[in-house]
Amino acid sequence: MRTRILIACLVTLILATNSSSAKSQKQREIKLLIVDGFSNHDWQRTTQSIIKLLNENKGYSIEVSTSPGSSATKEQIEGWSPDFSKYEVVLLNCNDLGSPVNWSQVTRRKLEKFVSGGGGLFIFHSSNNAFANWEEYNRMIGLGWRKKDFGKAAVIDQDEKVRIIEPGSGEGTSHGNRVNALVHRIGNHPLQKGLPKSWIFADIEVYTYARGPMENVTILTYTEDNKYHLNFPIEWVIKYGKGKVYNATLGHFFKDQQNPEGLRCAAFQTEMLRALQWLAGRKIDTSLPADFPGTEKVSLRDNL
Repeated sequence: MRTRILIACLVTLILATNSSSAKSQKQREIKLLIVDGFSNHDWQRTTQSIIKLLNENKGYSIEVSTSPGSSATKEQIEGWSPDFSKYEVVLLNCNDLGSPVNWSQVTRRKLEKFVSGGGGLFIFHSSNNAFANWEEYNRMIGLGWRKKDFGKAAVIDQDEKVRIIEPGSGEGTSHGNRVNALVHRIGNHPLQKGLPKSWIFADIEVYTYARGPMENVTILTYTEDNKYHLNFPIEWVIKYGKGKVYNATLGHFFKDQQNPEGLRCAAFQTEMLRALQWLAGRKIDTSLPADFPGTEKVSLRDNL
């Protein structure tokens, strides 16, 4: 009888431990909301690829909210209003350049409140093209695809000092052909601890003269463009209220691409995972993957 009691207690202890472990694992997952729904890029397959990548790396609880696009009625726009406060990080995979989408004031205020209150915002690839007439969005992204007279631009000089280009000087935002770009890291931001000084990003667009308010912006990486032969930012982060924003031109995926190298790039995937951890206020995995690229050639993965 005593043996049976001991076995029953042991089984109860094991079940309780497993339940506690599962609960603990669930608590550690980063709560992520992906917002998509419109873009001149292949936003559907981009979202699918992001989910696949994050599921393979585990540690994420992912939901998707698809916004009405430019052809939506006012009632549809007003009726779409995610509760951003349920998440730790919101990833925007949407671009209304050329086909404006005017989110409701309620939805806009919700996102502003989420980030300023301490939430994390990931601006994926061309999402920095979006919402040019939304003042607080421009403050959140720091720099984006904007006209020449819109705001400030940044150039990194040879001594790695950031030089500000005032509105009206230089050019409007543009980019040339996608390239495998040798990028250089500035400073020692926690997001890039342990990374080499330079490496190659695969198949990226180098935005020349990205513009915006450039308030509380920290540039992480830069590269030289092929037209102006100036150093322009590739990745940057922004402090917005109590929150944090990560913005980059990485991760291009057009509809004519079958297996885009920009998403398969080992450096891109490493930076994305680190950025999400940083935005969520979690411990950043600073280990350097064995396939992280050097300065001679790209490193591509076959996991997408």
